[in-house]
Amino acid sequence: IAVDQYVFWMYELDDAPKKIQSAEEELEQLEENQMAIEEELVPLAEEFAKLMANPLVKLGHFCGECSWHRGTSCASRVEYLMNTYRDSKVKAQVALMESTPSCNRQNGETSV
Repeated sequence: IAVDQYVFWMYELDDAPKKIQSAEEELEQLEENQMAIEEELVPLAEEFAKLMANPLVKLGHFCGECSWHRGTSCASRVEYLMNTYRDSKVKAQVALMESTPSCNRQNGETSV
């Protein structure tokens, strides 16, 4: 082995414990962040379930598979609204159900 390669690998080996410690600290921080985010999601999931069940909001009536316009599904239109206008998914669904009856499923019926 050439001397310059030997020196390079010696530096790498000397640095390895520091790199491992740094990676472990970063992993620990990421795991803490993930736990905090998961804790924030619990009440949001509960609120979402309430909204889905609320007969006034009627989010449970959204039909993503139904045809919005010329072969485009209602779900595709919601994605477009979210990406184009930075709308939330709920806002896009509600707006689409209000403006397009075919995206509003009544009593489990679809209008494909």
